[in-house]
Amino acid sequence: MNSSEPSPSTPVHVGQSRERVLILSLAILAGLFVVTAFLARQYHRSIHHLGDDWYAKGESSLKSRDAAAAIQDYRNALVYKPGDPTFEFHLAQALARSGRDELARSYFLTLLSASPGSGKLNLALARIAAQENSPASAVRYYHNAIYGVWEENPLSMRWQVRRELCQYLLDLGAVQEAQPDVIALAQEVSRSDYARQKITADLLLRAALWNRALDMYRSVLLADSRDHDALAGAGQAAFHLGRYGPARNYFDRLPRERREAPEIAGMAGLSSLIEEMNPLLPGLPASEQRKRADAILGVATARLENCAQQRGITLPGKPPLDPFQQIYSTGREMSRSWRRAADHASERAANAVSLAARMEEAASERCGAPQNRADQAVLLISQGSEGTSR
Repeated sequence: MNSSEPSPSTPVHVGQSRERVLILSLAILAGLFVVTAFLARQYHRSIHHLGDDWYAKGESSLKSRDAAAAIQDYRNALVYKPGDPTFEFHLAQALARSGRDELARSYFLTLLSASPGSGKLNLALARIAAQENSPASAVRYYHNAIYGVWEENPLSMRWQVRRELCQYLLDLGAVQEAQPDVIALAQEVSRSDYARQKITADLLLRAALWNRALDMYRSVLLADSRDHDALAGAGQAAFHLGRYGPARNYFDRLPRERREAPEIAGMAGLSSLIEEMNPLLPGLPASEQRKRADAILGVATARLENCAQQRGITLPGKPPLDPFQQIYSTGREMSRSWRRAADHASERAANAVSLAARMEEAASERCGAPQNRADQAVLLISQGSEGTSR
């Protein structure tokens, strides 16, 4: 080989070197992406943890009844998790508890626009409307809540919301408006759920649904015949139905201190007095009917005489011109006829009750409602004596 010729050598693979560099660069870049994504996830996770921590702190503040602190805590939570519906809902609750109803309603309405069927959002708005004395809006939101969506225990939540609505309407004195919802509430109570039966019976009583209330109180008493609340409620319901005998029985089974409570004492006393005075009670002997008829007419006549004296009306009048004088004259003539002839005891009793009621009503027109318990008993006997034995 000629020394002047170039010696052969291994060729340099320039293309392959570039490929290696490019692959290495891509691997490094991919690694950086992985690291960056990991760090970003860790960062967001840390941020979310901070939001959750502030939210938990807000919950604690709200349980401690520190609404102002809870508001700030929830706002801090939203800094780290903006737009979180749970955080916004609880912030609105805290605002409502602190009396900032306008701002709370704004949050609730915004959330409601995204979930119009939400039971809890409609309930929150119902409570704000009730607080602001807006019954029409409150009732509308309450009904939306009753028929809305509840994620947990929907049947129980709807019953509780309807109960709240009933209490709200009854507290307003809107008895007729409350009645349909009270009836619906009662229809959803199981016969074995005595706790709810007592709650519903009390609402039925307040809603003047006496028959339904009495039936439900009786159901409670089948489970516990000594339940004082049920005995008191049953007595009141029976009294309003004119069933004074059963009312007296229920009241007599109460302990003395409960029977003498203001809301019970008057009804208990009248129930006993009516049972003692009423000449129309079934099963009375003829002699007792006549005795009671004379007594009840005597009570009403005394009231008429007392009222006439207060008003300067002379009794008897000749001729009887004033309505007082006319009724008084009728009563005296009735008493004389009883002495002259032996009448039927039941007829005497019916006539005595009718005339006594006219006397009591005439005296009430001129001198106001009777204050004497015996006079009150006369009026009640005339209004519902047919129910006293049931």
